Amino acid sequence: MNPRGEPTHPSLFLVLGLSMALASGAWSATMYVTQAGSDESDCSASSPCASLVRATELVASGDSLVILHVGADDAWLHKLFLTGSREPGRYRGLLVRTGGDRRDLRGFVSLATTWATDLTPSFASAALAIPNLADALTEQTGIAASVDRHVFIGSPHFLQSPFVYITAAQAFELTALELRSLGRYLREGGFVFADNALPAFEFSQAEASLRSMFKRALGNQGRLRRIPDSHTIYRCYYDFNGPPPGWEEARPRHILEGVFLEGRLVGLFADKGYVHHWAQPFGNEAQIRLGVNAVIYAMQQRMKSLQLHLVIRRP
Repeated sequence: MNPRGEPTHPSLFLVLGLSMALASGAWSATMYVTQAGSDESDCSASSPCASLVRATELVASGDSLVILHVGADDAWLHKLFLTGSREPGRYRGLLVRTGGDRRDLRGFVSLATTWATDLTPSFASAALAIPNLADALTEQTGIAASVDRHVFIGSPHFLQSPFVYITAAQAFELTALELRSLGRYLREGGFVFADNALPAFEFSQAEASLRSMFKRALGNQGRLRRIPDSHTIYRCYYDFNGPPPGWEEARPRHILEGVFLEGRLVGLFADKGYVHHWAQPFGNEAQIRLGVNAVIYAMQQRMKSLQLHLVIRRP
């Protein structure tokens, strides 16, 4: 290996799993994790540590984390990310691609419904939607998802989250400080999934609040426009030809809208009430799968995530 821990022997291969926006970022520090390491070490190349928890105590945003894995058995990798999901430290999500297929993913993410001073989505579906989505991510992908009861706009966990879910069934208004935090989050690589919980009512107060939230946080850049059916969010894990149906029986709409900054989708607005589908125990496969896509898309785009390298030695 060279000093960065990159493989030089032909029997090794390196798979990069990093946010697209980080690909051009400068290397400032590199931490190492391996199955035979010790959490009493400094996570250096010569003295690697054993867990993501220890590694993320030492790194800063933009640093690199190298995971050294020997052999074909990936039980250790699974345990590594599962433990990381429960003790994420300063980071709310990590993602590594372990092969050439788009579904060859490992990592963890913490999910929560977002609250604010005047935004308290305490209705029944809001309490169930994110836990069900987290279960689907854990069961259907290599991403171990954990759930926080809620996260507040502007809090450290909010700003560190790769995926933010906001839903509302009534009018709300963000404070000036919350709007600044939301604008900062979106500009610095975050992703918001905004979901109208009352789509059957045209021009409801909840819909108006969710729509204006982006405009007030980003100014003219917060304009919502249609997300093309060919967009990556419909292809990054499961395949869709457009959005699945929602709760808007009275006025079905076959589009999702989004906010784009320099071509990057940073906010999705679903006037569909997916929150109610996600809360169901069955009959919601398409809607849950779209949620899975949205989380994976957000993790792949996140600018403030760690850079992850997985070095695997073939047995």
